[in-house]
Amino acid sequence: MQLSVLHRKLGRDLWRMRAQAAAIALVVSLGVMLLVMMSGLLATLESTRDSYLEQYRFASIFAPVTRAPTSMIDRLADIDGVLAADGRISGMARIDLAGETLPIPARVLSLPGNDASRLNDIFLVSGRLPEAGRENEVVLLESFAVARGIGPGDSIDVTLEGQRERFEVTGLACAPEFIFSAAPGEFMPDDRRFAVIWMHEQAAAAAYDLDGAFNDALLLLARGQQEAGVIAEVNRLLSRYGGRDAYGRDQQMAARFIDEEIKSLRRVGAFLPPIFLAVAAFLLNMVVSRIVQAERREIGLMKAFGHSGRVVALHYLELVLLIALAGAVLGSAFGVLLGKAILPLYGEVYKLPWLDYKLEITPFAQGIVASVAAATLGAALTLRSVFRLTPATAMRPPAPPDFSRRQSRLSRIGAGIMARFDQPGRMIIRQLVRQPLRTLGSVIGIAAGFAINTAMLSIYGSLDRTMELSFSIVDRSDASVTFVRALSPDAANDIASLPGVIEVEGLRELPVVFRHGTRSRNGVLTGLPADAVLNHPVDDTGAPIALRDDGVILSRSLADILGLEAGEVLRVEVSEEHRPVLLLPVVAIAETQLGLPAWMELDALSARLGQEARVSKLALRVDSRQEDALFSQLAEMPMVAGTSRKADAMAAFRKVINQGAGLMRYIMSAIAFAMSFGIVYNAARVAFAERAHELASLRVLGFTRGEVTWVLFGEIAVLVLLALPVGIWFSFGLSHLNAIAFSNETYQITAGLDRGSVADAVLVVFAALAVSLLLVRRTLDGIHMVTALKARE
Repeated sequence: MQLSVLHRKLGRDLWRMRAQAAAIALVVSLGVMLLVMMSGLLATLESTRDSYLEQYRFASIFAPVTRAPTSMIDRLADIDGVLAADGRISGMARIDLAGETLPIPARVLSLPGNDASRLNDIFLVSGRLPEAGRENEVVLLESFAVARGIGPGDSIDVTLEGQRERFEVTGLACAPEFIFSAAPGEFMPDDRRFAVIWMHEQAAAAAYDLDGAFNDALLLLARGQQEAGVIAEVNRLLSRYGGRDAYGRDQQMAARFIDEEIKSLRRVGAFLPPIFLAVAAFLLNMVVSRIVQAERREIGLMKAFGHSGRVVALHYLELVLLIALAGAVLGSAFGVLLGKAILPLYGEVYKLPWLDYKLEITPFAQGIVASVAAATLGAALTLRSVFRLTPATAMRPPAPPDFSRRQSRLSRIGAGIMARFDQPGRMIIRQLVRQPLRTLGSVIGIAAGFAINTAMLSIYGSLDRTMELSFSIVDRSDASVTFVRALSPDAANDIASLPGVIEVEGLRELPVVFRHGTRSRNGVLTGLPADAVLNHPVDDTGAPIALRDDGVILSRSLADILGLEAGEVLRVEVSEEHRPVLLLPVVAIAETQLGLPAWMELDALSARLGQEARVSKLALRVDSRQEDALFSQLAEMPMVAGTSRKADAMAAFRKVINQGAGLMRYIMSAIAFAMSFGIVYNAARVAFAERAHELASLRVLGFTRGEVTWVLFGEIAVLVLLALPVGIWFSFGLSHLNAIAFSNETYQITAGLDRGSVADAVLVVFAALAVSLLLVRRTLDGIHMVTALKARE
């Protein structure tokens, strides 16, 4: 097929400006890459979650009870909107491993004999299920078993209800209920320190004295059925059996965590890619504007030979669209590759039996449409001038620009200040002031790249602040001891007398349901001593908040979920013993960034419950030199349900964060470098193309090569320096968007910048500047003065 004259010209133009076109296509590709990557990860997590939960019959409603007869299962199944109901036995145990000083908390769940009716089924990875009548066989959570090197055929020592027994591991499994699992009282998963044990229902009933009964009901609802009415009916039926705290999937840990992750991906994908495409539109506008100005004569000739303004404008639009489409194709490919590279990180946190990257046509189409729209928008304003140009006007040299108005700006700078600069310096200032719109656009573009890098890197600084607040200010202990049941405060004295214990502080943790109006949340109300030192709530300045005996202190995140402020009344439904209901005024709002805690003075809480003061947990400060011996002694005490070291919780938190942060830090730095490079390089190339004649004139007039280089490079360097404070200002806005996008109920990201992130972002921008100027310098050194000085007539 014979190419037309305009298409041959288009090919020559693209080849001539190939470096600039590549830089712009790179910026376009970044926006499309993020769009495709985020969409792919989102589709993968959603489809995997939905199919996993559906295939293994994940319950819609969970209803813990004290003890209910199995006959109640049929009554629960008869509730309108319920597809299936199941009852199981649930309890806690601890695993003792050789060479491990700390016992490992474990959740124990029963497996019914009839697989067909089972809700919250398990995915058997290896081995087999326990056989009926063999009470010493169990299935173990795969992630824990792998972390500890345990496999089918191995034996483990488990303490259930104070009785230590040896069990044979017959299989390893995972389950939708434990996509995300953490040790009791902790917020981040640690495969080495939390286990799940499944045993045959006969063995579980014998261990927990629940023969013919269950203590955990599961219900699966019909599609579209509202939870609220069913939950109310479940609570009514099970109230006589100690059940009043049924809850939906939105409050089940695993389901809630993966839902929060999906929401975060959706929020980030909504605001980040458009920034890159907006910068690409600006770059394309800048390039097309320069080409149209440089090719006025060619435009006039094309119109004189019969090409209409629409055809000529379409010719330049094709140039822009080819660059944008090249970027879209490149971005789509890199988006898929990057999504597949990041996907294993999600597999480390969310235990899904399969996680295959899902490709959908929608994000590719969105990327192409978005890039074409950005290119068209960027070129539209400039191409309007092509329609207005007549052949006669276009073939005449353009009238020299009128800088008389700009001169007033220079006069305001002051002759004295201008005199401080040498001649090349004054030329740089005049060039920037005489083209304010281009200067402003370049500054904004560079600032955007700087801001993205700074804001994304600051996330990790925010997580460091979260760790400091949670593990150094709010919680000053070294370890904690949890009792099998709430005991007299005298138990603290027994622990305090052990070698290696420096300080002990008793507290009471009550499982409760917080309610305010139509909002509710399952949680824990913590009773602290009035003079608490090792654990205490703090305000937004980090200062301790004094505990009061007339009300409760809520964390800011919990208060926001419940729609509460200080002075309002909170309904607290206690899930233990006689299950009293407390109406407590909110006396203060505390600053926290991990979890949804609530606190009350211990004696006041005990009085509200009508009980003597009791403690269910101890916070300890210990001598690290005697730590192992101390924990070994604690493990032998029958009243101790479990112990944990704060250092282990911190390490788990750091591991989860670093699994994503390590790779994402480099990815975001590379993206910011590419964006900054595209902007700086294009600004340098446009400046060089427009001023080649002037630069050659300066060489003829006796300016050295270094002075001529400084005239060009100094202009770009000044643009970068002007962009840095603007970029810092932009960074604050992006950090607030990041805080909204990445925060969830487990941890909250605070908006703000840290000096390390700003310094890293500055280095990235300067690196982009250095690479850009190095490439342009090669072109500048190769300039032919005679050719550059020839007038185009």
